[in-house]
Amino acid sequence: MNKEKQHLVDLQSKIDQKSKELKSTNEPRMKKYVNYNELLDTLFKQWKNSYNEDDRDKFCQDGIVYKNDSSIDVDLLWGQSSRRVAFLLKDCPDGYGYDTRELLLDKIGVEKANKNRELKVKFLKNLAKLLFGLLEMKAGSVFNDKDVDNQMSEVIDCWNSKPFVFIESKKLAGGKTVSERAIENALLRDEVFLKKELDILRPNIIVCCNGTGDSIFNFITQKYFKGKEYIHIGGDYIVNYKVVPDMKTCLWYYPQDNVVVIKAFHPSVAAKWKVLEKVFCPFRYYITNVNPAF
Repeated sequence: MNKEKQHLVDLQSKIDQKSKELKSTNEPRMKKYVNYNELLDTLFKQWKNSYNEDDRDKFCQDGIVYKNDSSIDVDLLWGQSSRRVAFLLKDCPDGYGYDTRELLLDKIGVEKANKNRELKVKFLKNLAKLLFGLLEMKAGSVFNDKDVDNQMSEVIDCWNSKPFVFIESKKLAGGKTVSERAIENALLRDEVFLKKELDILRPNIIVCCNGTGDSIFNFITQKYFKGKEYIHIGGDYIVNYKVVPDMKTCLWYYPQDNVVVIKAFHPSVAAKWKVLEKVFCPFRYYITNVNPAF
């Protein structure tokens, strides 16, 4: 057996062992309560102060998005969730800093919050559909973008009740567009802080919404998980059971951490099927053929 085949066999053995561990009990595990967002607030104070005073008003805080229903404890739900989805975005386009965790709260303005909660904004609507699919998809599923469209009431409910994470890769707000070089420079400058943020949150589904570039995906795979073994799942872009020419998908699975990292389009892309299927295609394959217990 050559080295490459042996490497795959060893990785598959680790996956099988992880699956056995996950299947070993159906009883919920009691976990110590962690206030993740409070821990992030402490980190953000240090992070913000690392910038020049003139730039601090552009600093954006993020993390587990709060729900307008005050009875929903997102920190508790995040700690209990078997699938913890984090969307790594580029930066805030509004030119000023704020806390993106509050985007569903009335405190940002009732009219604006209602639009965000009811998914009247295309950018958020696409993210909500991705969240719903990643949380609800089961092994063997043929779940696709059309299935999501047919369940929009469930998508809205999921968006307003299930925990998920927003992370701005570039913490200083910018304008309507941002260059790949600016993202790369921000990731380089803030590498230690961003790694700490990920360490606090410990997402196990990381969606890198980089658009046409690879800087966010490269940061996660080459910096955050540097040196760790992974399985690359990617290939044809399949929509309505047909292969889309000249388009490929990409998911990396880290069996040691039981984490998947998915390369995605930016959620503002006009063709929603492209946004959804670039993520759904490899994830369908992953939970069906690689790790059904996930």
